[in-house]
Amino acid sequence: MPAPATRLFRWPLAAALLTLCGLIACAHAKEADDGDDAVELAAPPGSGSAAARRAVVYTPANWPTALSGDLFTPDGKVPANGRPAVVTLHGGAWHKGDRQKLAGFAKRLASRGYVALTIDYRLVPDAIYPAQLQDVQQAVRYLRANAASLGVDPKRIALWGSSAGAHLAVLAAGLSPGDPLYDPEARVQAVVGAGTPTDFRDGGGGNKSLASFLGERWSKGSKVFIDASPIAHVSADDPPVFLIHGDADTTVPPEQAIVYRDALTAAGVPNTLLLLPGVGHVLGAAGKDALSRGMDFLDQRLRP
Repeated sequence: MPAPATRLFRWPLAAALLTLCGLIACAHAKEADDGDDAVELAAPPGSGSAAARRAVVYTPANWPTALSGDLFTPDGKVPANGRPAVVTLHGGAWHKGDRQKLAGFAKRLASRGYVALTIDYRLVPDAIYPAQLQDVQQAVRYLRANAASLGVDPKRIALWGSSAGAHLAVLAAGLSPGDPLYDPEARVQAVVGAGTPTDFRDGGGGNKSLASFLGERWSKGSKVFIDASPIAHVSADDPPVFLIHGDADTTVPPEQAIVYRDALTAAGVPNTLLLLPGVGHVLGAAGKDALSRGMDFLDQRLRP
């Protein structure tokens, strides 16, 4: 029997504000504006430079919408076996945001030796699930298909997301053969999620933003709410996972990270949950050390 689902939104005030705003990313008005900026860091001064290719179309010609990303590559000679790569995914309740929010963080990754691709993906209401997931898979496919020209090692690719982007990252990483949306060319070797929604099986507290993302209202046993829940896809072949979460997060309660961590552990998947005491959905000053530890995790998994 599956573990009891944990409500995505459990506090009446938060639920009321989310209904008013229509956005999962806003626990209050300022957080709606600042959103995931607090979990994305600019490259530090003196960290080295990175070459940037802007507005790279990463989707194939027959894709419903041409989608772009900004590609940041480290300076210097490419190693013989290529560099590890990271696709970064912005937050914004699947309704808003763009790749510019992650430009500073992508530069930081490049200064650390990674090829970083920060992408736009389709947003609600123009597209609903699973369009966003399939966009993420195309970004991984793009890096793998163009590995030689981009100086990427196709066997060392990771996903990094925050909030709604974290949901897409861990979901894409956790799909396995047998899942209808599984894409073998979009497999990754590691994933990092900050403020990650993982379990929609009980409807996410009736949140309208989630319902519009999934294209229907929740009902018991709803297939789309189950399919879109990363926890429903945990299996032993999942890549290593690093989770960052504030233990005072009322937008995506920390139980979402805890039950997911426990499911990963039960399946034998290497994982780390970094719970930040007294921190909400916007990480603030706590984000700097947390993200550094997330990058340490990538180093351990992709640059042993």
